Amino acid sequence: MNITNRLFAYPVLSDEKADYKESIFNVDFEQRMQGVNSLQLSFDIAMNCRELQEMILNGQAEYVIHLECTTTAYREVLRSVSKHIEHVIPISRVNGTLDAAAFVILKKRVTKFFSSDWVEDFDGMTFDLFQGSILAYQNLTSLDITKDYEEFTNAGSIFTIYKRVTDEDKPAEIMLDSPKIRIGLGSHDYDVYSIYSAKTELQPLFHSMLILPALVYVFEELKQDDGEETYHNKEWFLALEKSYAKRGIRFMDEVLNSEKTSYQLAQEAMELPISKAINQIPVFFDTTEEDS
Repeated sequence: MNITNRLFAYPVLSDEKADYKESIFNVDFEQRMQGVNSLQLSFDIAMNCRELQEMILNGQAEYVIHLECTTTAYREVLRSVSKHIEHVIPISRVNGTLDAAAFVILKKRVTKFFSSDWVEDFDGMTFDLFQGSILAYQNLTSLDITKDYEEFTNAGSIFTIYKRVTDEDKPAEIMLDSPKIRIGLGSHDYDVYSIYSAKTELQPLFHSMLILPALVYVFEELKQDDGEETYHNKEWFLALEKSYAKRGIRFMDEVLNSEKTSYQLAQEAMELPISKAINQIPVFFDTTEEDS
């Protein structure tokens, strides 16, 4: 919700307008990853307009941060009377461009609004403003949230699922000595998988059944003393390393974190696939039918 070429019938404090003489409204905006699945945002607000500060202290106005990601339809509004605001977003809720804008907004109707710092055009004037009126704003720099999580969930990226020619049921196998992580299924299992794997509603189930165990095995292998040395030049290893680096995390530091099991690491890397699979189960059942 960026403000562009908007006309106001009253003075507004912004670096894009010239309604105030000396007052400023400036917001520093920082972001960093909190673990592998959360984006932490920090906002530091600088404002020196005496009248607006008094309105905030009196409960008549508040600082507002508007966050929006059009790709995922994520939208959230943060409200505060503090000049320092922190907020954590699950990384699964955003992808692509995250837009942010900062405001000072009225919480209740105000009569005879006035500032001693207005330019001459507003000399001797006062304004009656309604709840929700924008008193100050700044369009913040958009963040480019590039996610490579598909590497963990897309069987066509760093994983490949192949058919093992078998006459009877055999356990699935995982091979790490090729450019991609190979998951081998017995003939019957693969035939069923090939029929249903393209169905969107089944993806979370297949991810939990096939990709998650394979990734657990990968992390277990990498935890071994010679794990990094053995696999560091494999394409799948380099892809994982690059993906973690984009989140500001050194891949092997995360793998060797003694506080996390391989099972936990794999779930975090895939954005909690078990929960997604469980939540998908009701799709296959008509819960509106009455028990007979």
